Amino acid sequence: MSVPPPFEPSRPGRPGEAERLRAGLLRLKGQLHDQITGLDSYHLHVDRLNSLSDGGSLGVVTLEFPDLAGLEAVYGFEMSDRFLCEVSRLLRELKGRALPESTLLALDGVHGDSFLLFLSDNGRGEPLAPGDLAAFSGLVLQHLAEALPGADGSSLPRIDCAAGYAMVCAAPAARFERRLSQAIREARGMTLRQSDRLRDELGEELRAILASGRLRTHYQPIVDMEQGAIMGYEALTRGPENSSFEGPDALFAGGLARRLLPELDLLCRCQALRNAQGFDMRKKLFLNSLPESLGTPGFADGGFRRALEESALQPRNLVLEITERTSIHDFEAFGRELGPLRRRGFLVAIDDVGTGYSSLQTITEVQPDFIKIDLSLIRNIHRSLIKQELVRSLLQVGSRIGAQVIAEGIETEDEYRTLRRCGVRYGQGFYLARPAPHFPDLDRGGR
Repeated sequence: MSVPPPFEPSRPGRPGEAERLRAGLLRLKGQLHDQITGLDSYHLHVDRLNSLSDGGSLGVVTLEFPDLAGLEAVYGFEMSDRFLCEVSRLLRELKGRALPESTLLALDGVHGDSFLLFLSDNGRGEPLAPGDLAAFSGLVLQHLAEALPGADGSSLPRIDCAAGYAMVCAAPAARFERRLSQAIREARGMTLRQSDRLRDELGEELRAILASGRLRTHYQPIVDMEQGAIMGYEALTRGPENSSFEGPDALFAGGLARRLLPELDLLCRCQALRNAQGFDMRKKLFLNSLPESLGTPGFADGGFRRALEESALQPRNLVLEITERTSIHDFEAFGRELGPLRRRGFLVAIDDVGTGYSSLQTITEVQPDFIKIDLSLIRNIHRSLIKQELVRSLLQVGSRIGAQVIAEGIETEDEYRTLRRCGVRYGQGFYLARPAPHFPDLDRGGR
């Protein structure tokens, strides 16, 4: 007959059952907490929601952003993270103002982009009714639309929001968790229907913009900081004012979501040339171009060739910027397509260098005339020795392949002075000059 082991009480350094349970609970809570938005998955709050429903009414409002996936595909996850973080902050602002203080904010799941707002009263001490949910939903949509306009110079894009709502049914005999899940599904169903309607409306609006050519072009100086003079301009596209696609982020995210990027990409370049009346032929005009467009036979023919003829510009005036946010899959084929363009006199720049894509391989294979350092490496460079060393390394690479290096996104005097100490000659950013129509002058002397 075996003898059971003697009971051993918990000792320091050897956690007992309570400690193990507590540690497991902390791990679980960590897995249900979203670091980007600072919100939890609603699953973590089921018990609290159950107690809120004891008053007899509980409702949920769901919020989603139909074009967010397109934004992330074009501009990277950093932009989406910042957007979602700002939405979370704005929703918190509404508690105790447009929303009852008792409102619980959560996500449908960690790392998700569906926001959930749970309400148990109408803010006046009265039970919640479906009409109250509709009113709260409208207030939230209005607040987000006003706070995330995506206008020129805005740090965040304008992305339309879709909302839905539903009441948690009052059925005491039914399990609360299932009633809660059903209400979330109903609210998201309304959200998805609204999202589909928004997508259709936005698709029609974007196609109408492309068909009528209603794009605006702003030009931002690229500065020779050594000479204090403008060496060129980058053409930056804006949608029609007061439209859903006024900001460039929303414009290109919408184009990607609706498979209209090739048409949009071509129209941006053509409009930049048509709007370049009075351009100084001694300077360079930088035109953003998707790699898949540049790698297409006949890139410089058709509408682009006609726009070039109308502008009276020559290929030697133009620098085709290849965005590094879109990867190049076949460098050999891409190089073959670039060859004829370069022989005609077009210059090539690699944009967004340092964003974490295949920058070094692109530089090696393409051998550009200009390397444009992404603003993520420039922001607060005066506080980072690592960023300064990376910039110096890119200057060495540029020198070896005969490419000029341009620092983008210079916004402060500290950044400007640090870049000059690192040896950067060319720069672009709000500190030097903001984008504007009709080729603006420098805001500062450039030195």
